[in-house]
Amino acid sequence: MKEVRWTETAKITLQETSDFILEVWNSQINENFLDQFEYRIKQLQHNPELGPIYENSHYRKLIIQKTVSLFYVNKPDFIKLLLIWDNRCDPDKLLNKLLNANIE
Repeated sequence: MKEVRWTETAKITLQETSDFILEVWNSQINENFLDQFEYRIKQLQHNPELGPIYENSHYRKLIIQKTVSLFYVNKPDFIKLLLIWDNRCDPDKLLNKLLNANIE
């Protein structure tokens, strides 16, 4: 099982996503989301190439829920979590956020 390392951006964007769910829906929906997120991380640890490569880059994209994806990099010794992304956001901003998260 591979080690998972979080970037600061991944931590912040997970918190922002969780806060948004709480604001728009309720704590049960948020708890379900966080459980699903944790489950997907465990899947990644056992199969780091689970998420397909994102648009000819070295980033991988794993769908957590219909509207939320996790972007990560599969390194030889660990998995680096970069960003939790709301799929409804402007895709033109995504690459810049990934580049910034990857240098952390």
